[in-house]
Amino acid sequence: MAWSTRELAELTGTTVNTIRHYHRLGLLDEPKRSSNGYKQYGDEELDRLVRIRRLVELGVPLARIGEAGTDGTLPPETLRQVDADLAANIERLARARSDIAAILRDGAPAAAVASRLCAAGSQAS
Repeated sequence: MAWSTRELAELTGTTVNTIRHYHRLGLLDEPKRSSNGYKQYGDEELDRLVRIRRLVELGVPLARIGEAGTDGTLPPETLRQVDADLAANIERLARARSDIAAILRDGAPAAAVASRLCAAGSQAS
């Protein structure tokens, strides 16, 4: 089976521009072209694009996806770094949720929470 760029984008829930971007980054090889010059993607490109999309969903930066083997596996140190980044984001979001809860609970203006955060930040220095 062969798909056009548009068809491949629709199959994988992405856009033509995203696929072109992956080509420019070297994450997705250029497919064969038909006699009329249109790109013709096959199962191999479909599989690779699905793997790229999954890694992006997991939070792997595009710059690191190039490290993935042909089977989509990443080196353990890359996965550990992504995991650490995700943990830091979760902590940041948890703090934000706590601040929002305080604003809702106490009716404290957002500026009061911001002042408290600034004070906590200067104490950490």
